[in-house]
Amino acid sequence: MTRKEREALAKRVCNFYEDAASRSVKTTVSFFKKQNIPERTIRYILKKYLVYGTTHFLPRNGRPHKLSDKKVDAIVKSINNKTGVSQCEIARHYKVHHSTICRTLKRRTSVIIRKRKKAPKMNNYDQEKRAQVNCGKLYRLILNGCDIIMDDEKYFGLSGDNVQYNQRYYTTNPLTTPTDVKYKKKKKYSPKLLVWMAISSKGVPNIYVHKSVQAIGEKIYLNECINKRLLPFIEKHHKNDNYVFWPDKASAHYATSVLNRLKEKNVPIVHKLDNPPNVPQARPIETVWSLLEQKVYEHNWQAKSIDSLARRIRKKSKELEQNTLQAMIGHVRKKLRSMCRNGLYSIF
Repeated sequence: MTRKEREALAKRVCNFYEDAASRSVKTTVSFFKKQNIPERTIRYILKKYLVYGTTHFLPRNGRPHKLSDKKVDAIVKSINNKTGVSQCEIARHYKVHHSTICRTLKRRTSVIIRKRKKAPKMNNYDQEKRAQVNCGKLYRLILNGCDIIMDDEKYFGLSGDNVQYNQRYYTTNPLTTPTDVKYKKKKKYSPKLLVWMAISSKGVPNIYVHKSVQAIGEKIYLNECINKRLLPFIEKHHKNDNYVFWPDKASAHYATSVLNRLKEKNVPIVHKLDNPPNVPQARPIETVWSLLEQKVYEHNWQAKSIDSLARRIRKKSKELEQNTLQAMIGHVRKKLRSMCRNGLYSIF
């Protein structure tokens, strides 16, 4: 019922109360109940009439429930493409409840509240510009159908609490939820593994699980990663292909012995000075790590020991779909092109 309809009904009830019913509340209620008007509504109208002596809606004290189009436009202008804005502060400024601001933005504007995405921070403008230039060099290098092979390392813990769907639980009553579901128990110095992996559009070579607490050094990287895993994979899948090896900028990856070994096997590698630093958005291996984590820790799986975790990682790495890897590698060229033309964070 609109405001005009409510005012018209109130006027009819009060006129009947004064004229036909001779100021009898019982007669007025009985008459309008036959017209399917709730008794509570009739008595509420009569009570207001007896208190204020009018059927009109008087101005109310307090905050209005609606905002004019002019104020809505001003709100949109003040918050569009900005961060650090509180809806409670806007509500206090316009003297409305914060739920009114939230409802107004949702129903009357095209404003959508989005979560800020994580992006690597460059130390200075020169570093960001250098990374952008290097993205352009790498883009031109792989422009003519050149396949990309990249590698990276990542730590895995015994539990997958950092996996998104393991951070929440479903319940009808939190009081009856078991403690092992409600709480994620975390050991202060939990043991973890460092895993090396390489990917290309042809698949994933055998991963290397580094059980030592030390980082992967030059000798281990050369023997375990390059000689035993990467080179056989290249010989099997990329022997006659046009490809380039794109490692990250870890010192072990550009050690002299490693570079000499790759040069001996005629493996083209992105030069260290041309390797764009701190651009995980252009390296799909970061997404592959996320997919592997989901497979390893699915259904809130937790390892009882380092050995069981290593076996689980090796098993799940073989379940990565080649179609997914091909699609990710195929997007590298597009991402690098966008980054060198529009800036490093234009594709986030």
